[in-house]
Amino acid sequence: MPRAFCRFVLENTPATSMTENQSESEQISNAAASGRAGGLIGKFQTARRRVQEFQKQVSPYQNTINKVRIVLYVIAVPWAIFIAIKSMPYYAAIGKGESYFKQGLYEQAEKEFLFCYEQCKTENVKDPRMVRVLNNLGMVYRGTGRHRLAAPYVKETVEIAQQYFPKRQELPMSLSNEGALLNDLGQYQQAESAYRRAIDTWNANIKKDSDTKLAAIYNGLARSLREQGKFDEAKTAAQKALAIRERETGKDSPECAEVMENLAKILQREGRFDEAQQMLERGLLIDRKAFGEKHPNVASDECTMGRLLMEKGSLREAKLFLEKSLATRQKVFKPGHPTIAKTLSSLGELSLKQGDTSIAKVQLETALAMQTKCWGAQHPDTLETAAALKIASDSRAADSRKAERQAGK
Repeated sequence: MPRAFCRFVLENTPATSMTENQSESEQISNAAASGRAGGLIGKFQTARRRVQEFQKQVSPYQNTINKVRIVLYVIAVPWAIFIAIKSMPYYAAIGKGESYFKQGLYEQAEKEFLFCYEQCKTENVKDPRMVRVLNNLGMVYRGTGRHRLAAPYVKETVEIAQQYFPKRQELPMSLSNEGALLNDLGQYQQAESAYRRAIDTWNANIKKDSDTKLAAIYNGLARSLREQGKFDEAKTAAQKALAIRERETGKDSPECAEVMENLAKILQREGRFDEAQQMLERGLLIDRKAFGEKHPNVASDECTMGRLLMEKGSLREAKLFLEKSLATRQKVFKPGHPTIAKTLSSLGELSLKQGDTSIAKVQLETALAMQTKCWGAQHPDTLETAAALKIASDSRAADSRKAERQAGK
């Protein structure tokens, strides 16, 4: 129908006709609503009659039902109390162990976790407490530089989580710990795969966008991407981790400081030294306030700051940070720990830049021996130290030849 004709029909339709049509429409609508309401009332009445009929049918057995209910209560309540009492030592120990771990008291944490492990061995393998304690033991052994000891615990955790908890957070967190171990071992591509699988599993099943556990996964992913030279992707992952932790733990929390150190390393690799230094200074201030001067997190910040300042050319200031980091790590960890080796290697590179080739050679040789024992000859840290040692050795040999020529004159 042409639009002009439509307008003509509407304009020339009597008002009474329109009103009649509307009232008819309303009547139809009201009738439909009444019909729906009547249908719901009918269904409710039918359901009510069925319940009443069922009650009549079971009424002769009501005394028996009440007796069964009492028996179930008598069994269930003591059983629940028994399970709670039996679990109390586990939960007390796991809480103490995790508190010790955050304080950097790894030996005490290990004792508590081993006690929990012995408690869980007698339980069903499907018990999620076993996954938690295995994860924690893997973290302790990673933190103390015993990566070969950590590996079977991490592997077992992933296997249990895959088999029994594929849609719970145990699986992504186990994969995240596997990624962290692979990062430490210098297997960055495999680590990236583990972290991406953890994120996919989290997004598919957990679906919590603001959870500190998800932030830990993103922060680990950022490290593996950084070490592969994928700086844009690494920065995106680290920024996601930082945003979550700022929302959930506050902007001045140690959890945020951990991500800040990661971001600072990315900025340093991009050559943005001033931005990296500002980020590190903020993180170091937070960690010192939270933990004091002698804590592994503070030592990590100081080592990173020392390496950054060394690359900037501020050698004296860099040396102060590196020496403080070394002193803390030697106090907290046992001899041969990989972080002690890393700090010694950094000091060796610094001594080399300052022209102290003799001191540099000793520092680098000590670090290389530790790293070779801990990581093997092909680990990125071992290769970096070996390259610096070669430069120091070549430089010292050149100095010796020069001294010999001058003595000959």
